[in-house]
Amino acid sequence: MALLGTSHVHFRDYHDLLAREPRVSAVVLPAAPDTGDRPAFGAASVREALRCADAAVITSTTAQHAQLLPHTVRAGVPTLVEKPLAATAGQTARLLPLLAAGGPTTTAMFLRCAPGLRRVRALLRQDVVGPLTAVRLCFAHAGLTDGVFTGEAAWMLDPGHGAAGALSDLGIHLIDLLLWLAPRRPIGVVNAELRHRPGLVLEPAGTAVLRWGSVPVTLHASWIGPRTGFSAHFAARYGTIRVAGGSVTLRTGRTATTWRHDPPRAGAALTAFLRRLGGRPAWRPPGHDDIRRTAALLEEIGSVARRRR
Repeated sequence: MALLGTSHVHFRDYHDLLAREPRVSAVVLPAAPDTGDRPAFGAASVREALRCADAAVITSTTAQHAQLLPHTVRAGVPTLVEKPLAATAGQTARLLPLLAAGGPTTTAMFLRCAPGLRRVRALLRQDVVGPLTAVRLCFAHAGLTDGVFTGEAAWMLDPGHGAAGALSDLGIHLIDLLLWLAPRRPIGVVNAELRHRPGLVLEPAGTAVLRWGSVPVTLHASWIGPRTGFSAHFAARYGTIRVAGGSVTLRTGRTATTWRHDPPRAGAALTAFLRRLGGRPAWRPPGHDDIRRTAALLEEIGSVARRRR
């Protein structure tokens, strides 16, 4: 497994996971392609890292994806790319045809792997609560105040490296979740608002209101808490489904049932990717149309929010 880049905040999750996997050996390329290569674990260049690799994971800055993906495409290896694929919808659209020429390539949308959300998907498909009437999805951490975006990860506050604010950085997972829950249901942007902080170029929090088919959906994302983790509330005609971390509670009438699962975790995308490589499909990864739609919706959310200022 070639790990291309060490700048993404999830690099350590992937590195540690691979270190515990006895059937996988990893080669790491820490240097950015535009700053010169330096050796690590035997890899002195992207080409060398991919020479004996059966697959690749790209954990670089977003801006470097366009430099690294041509290498993985030429190598023909299955590739997992940290999200987003590119910084804008236009850049995403230009990269997608390239990916079609190489090995299977997708993005690390780990909410699709969360067992609690798989249960939610099953409950919705079984129509247990009837037609949805409203949805609220929240994803937050305190990374900005906890110093997560420092050192090699400082680029995540710099748009010059392809970084975006919290509503894009975390909201991308929430939009992808909607696409996974109901792939054919249209999504439109109704409203959006970004929270600004003096001295910070990117917005540390934001809220968007979408129309998911006929269902209003509120998305909230934050790097500054105060509540952290993933939560969701699905209101429907005959009941509700509430998610808090890995806990899922179904309420219908006076009856409540709770299932407890592990909360969503970033490394789950790589675990599912490895299982799929081994012929044990463990998820339905985002397709190229999912990636395109998500990028377009995030750009529209940003445009709507800027018009409000």
